Amino acid sequence: MRKFRKSAGVIIKHGDEVLLCKRSPEESLPNHWSIPAGGIESGESPGQAAIREVFEETNIKLSTDLDLVGMIDTKNDEGSKMGMMFVFLQETKDKEEPDLDKASHGKEHTSCKYFKKEDLPKQKRTEELRNIIKKILK
Repeated sequence: MRKFRKSAGVIIKHGDEVLLCKRSPEESLPNHWSIPAGGIESGESPGQAAIREVFEETNIKLSTDLDLVGMIDTKNDEGSKMGMMFVFLQETKDKEEPDLDKASHGKEHTSCKYFKKEDLPKQKRTEELRNIIKKILK
């Protein structure tokens, strides 16, 4: 039996676009577009974990001024609940560009890009996250 896992991630919003990263084939949610996110370590708050994960996966340094915009269930391939993810938002004045080569965990993704609401990828496993993003992009 797998342990219930708490994770945290950040939707980085610039204007009318959000940053998504395509998961590597070897990672969880292989080949899915998602936000930079990962497990909350012992002693960390969800916000601290989210900021750390974004930096580890994209080499983007975020401010601590995050807004909690949702919590979603994470599920395994069979659809069983295996955890929960805290979803934060950070709006940026400058368009933050990931550098996967410099990021310590950059290999978790094959690419990153900004999406407008009408261009968001449709993927069953990340539908809850997509719905949160659509509300943010109005």
